[in-house]
Amino acid sequence: MTKRQKRELARLIITGILLIAAVLLFRLLPLDYRNPVFFAIRLAAFAAVFLIVGIDVIAGAARNLLSGRLLDEKFLMTVASVAAFAIGEYPEAVAIVLFYGVGELFQGVAVRRSKDSIKALASLRSDVAHLRAGGDVRDVSPADVAAGSIIEVRPGELIPLDGRVLEGFSLVDAKSLTGESVPVSVGPGDAVFGGTISSDGLLVIETTRELGQSSQEKIISMVENAALNKSKTEQFITKFANVYTPVVVAAAVLIAVIPSLITGDWGRWLRSAIVFLVVSCPCALVVSIPMAFFAGVGKASKRGIMVKGAEYLEALAEAGAAVFDKTGTITSGQFAVAEVLPAAGVPANELLANALEAERLSNHPVSRAVVQYCRENKIDGADGDDVPDGITGTDGIDGLDGRDNSGAELTELSGRGVCLKAGDDRIYAGNRRLANEILRGAASDGTAPGGEAIPDMPDNADGTAIFVFRNERYLGAIILEDTVKPEAAEALDALKRQGVDRLVMLSGDNEKACGRASQAAGIREYKSELLPGDKMDELKKILAENRKKTVYLGDGINDAPVLALADVGIAMGSMGQDAAVEAADCVIMNDDLRKLPEAIAIARKTRRIATENVMIALAAKLLVLIPAILGASVMWAAVFADVGILIIAVLNAMRLMK
Repeated sequence: MTKRQKRELARLIITGILLIAAVLLFRLLPLDYRNPVFFAIRLAAFAAVFLIVGIDVIAGAARNLLSGRLLDEKFLMTVASVAAFAIGEYPEAVAIVLFYGVGELFQGVAVRRSKDSIKALASLRSDVAHLRAGGDVRDVSPADVAAGSIIEVRPGELIPLDGRVLEGFSLVDAKSLTGESVPVSVGPGDAVFGGTISSDGLLVIETTRELGQSSQEKIISMVENAALNKSKTEQFITKFANVYTPVVVAAAVLIAVIPSLITGDWGRWLRSAIVFLVVSCPCALVVSIPMAFFAGVGKASKRGIMVKGAEYLEALAEAGAAVFDKTGTITSGQFAVAEVLPAAGVPANELLANALEAERLSNHPVSRAVVQYCRENKIDGADGDDVPDGITGTDGIDGLDGRDNSGAELTELSGRGVCLKAGDDRIYAGNRRLANEILRGAASDGTAPGGEAIPDMPDNADGTAIFVFRNERYLGAIILEDTVKPEAAEALDALKRQGVDRLVMLSGDNEKACGRASQAAGIREYKSELLPGDKMDELKKILAENRKKTVYLGDGINDAPVLALADVGIAMGSMGQDAAVEAADCVIMNDDLRKLPEAIAIARKTRRIATENVMIALAAKLLVLIPAILGASVMWAAVFADVGILIIAVLNAMRLMK
């Protein structure tokens, strides 16, 4: 609790004690309340207790009236409590504002608890950045650090800005942004994000974004603004209350006047009208439903699932179909060797040894996969250093070669592969384009021999192919494929158990690669070789065919149009990706597919609790309203049916925060 909430709690407790004391005192003492003195004392005592807790309600109602907000719950509470005083129901008048205050306090505490995850994100704004400038290191505000600057992050410190590691190794705790408790190891070349913590090593980082564009700032802003996107249920209740409240006031006036004119018993029907007014106050409905959805958004953010608002959380609860991108969503985006296809008469080890020699200096994911495979299969040279002494890899610009004292040179051929020159020998490893250049005698340096197409060279329809040549000799091909995420099958099984019956994969990849990925993940329906426009067309068909909501999961970079088209667009593993935060309705801060069924479970629990609150409130009100119309209800029942149910509804919503 905040200090203000603690003071409010103390005031409510004091009011409750004084109310009980006043009730006992004036009921136990043999006083004649027909005596004006005793009557005035009793009225003054309860009025004093009333003002301790009710003055804020009355003042709030007055402010709202002056600002044009007529007939809200504070106005109804004020009218009901003052009217209760007017008919001599002093304890009930105090109880109305007392329990209303208790309900408001519970709501405030619940809102504060549901904001904990947001505040935890906000607290990860570092106050200082260690900026390297002119050979010195000075402490500055992160807001003053431009993109492209060099900063230091020491062990145990927050990383203040997004960037890329230049020097050093460390374990980085990203739990605040991703919800994952396992630290990630980073080193030179790895991306790091503001708001994460460097645990055990000194990092030298080149910043890639200014503070206002950093990952944690975008995410904090997204979650803080989530309350602006209300669910359809919230919107309906708000509109309903705007019509409902004036109708209730008018009905209360009719209950007080019409039966009284007929029977002449003004006291009885005025009391019934006040009971009707109290029990009809829509507090429980107006407060508890937004409270439930707000708690649901807070719960999701705590689990690393950022939802832009209750509207999308409610749509997630209705999910009946899930559509997936392949690369980076169903698959990990990391290549692994699937097949080794040596040319006729070439041993597989010879093909791999030459591929290793050419690829070991490159940082490309394909090259890393080849090197890893050679290590696992104990190919000669695979256990050595990744970068041999004296040889330096280049940046892919022709003519900028690394060489050692013996004259060995490595050139990265941009968009095609690599060429290693060692004396008179040249080893080429690259894609179909490079292979065709070699066969035409048109490699980057013009030295590779020409020749005819090789009949047994595999085409590129069964994965990513690396073609290997040594001088004029074709050695074979290595086929690589993007690996399916290990948790994919488990996540999709969980979706099926949740009733998400239609699972579809849409990909621009080839038919065979898509077939294998979908089979491994447990997806029966897929479309391959789709252009971005084709994906849009396929998703439109699915949206038209599916009666429930359709969720689309993509990597948030090239899937922005499809993310925007879906009922709920979810960007996967998108910490730091601008396109994801902008286009998606939800962002899963790591690439774990199991977060999707978890998000749906949170959404459905949120909707269930909101529905429970509505049913509880309506049932309680009906039980008291009908007798009130007939003139038989008592004030204490009305107080419970309004503010008592409000407290129950708020407590019910707080279950989401566990």
